[in-house]
Amino acid sequence: MSDFKHKEEEWLSRQQVAERLIDIAYSLTAGGPIELSAEGRRITVPVANELRMARELKARGDQVELELGLKWSAANGAGPD
Repeated sequence: MSDFKHKEEEWLSRQQVAERLIDIAYSLTAGGPIELSAEGRRITVPVANELRMARELKARGDQVELELGLKWSAANGAGPD
């Protein structure tokens, strides 16, 4: 896979955030690639059978930040079982 980086932040409703997370979860459950929209185009990323998941929660005053991260090697078993 060629080098690529895309970062996006936007304000969404709780329902919209849940729908985007459900789309990612469905892709992981189905065993297929993850499809994302970035810079006006659709990007398909193969997903390995094992992933590293990171979670970080920060609270400062009335601000709360939850970061979720997934990491895997595209060269390490990205195909379906």
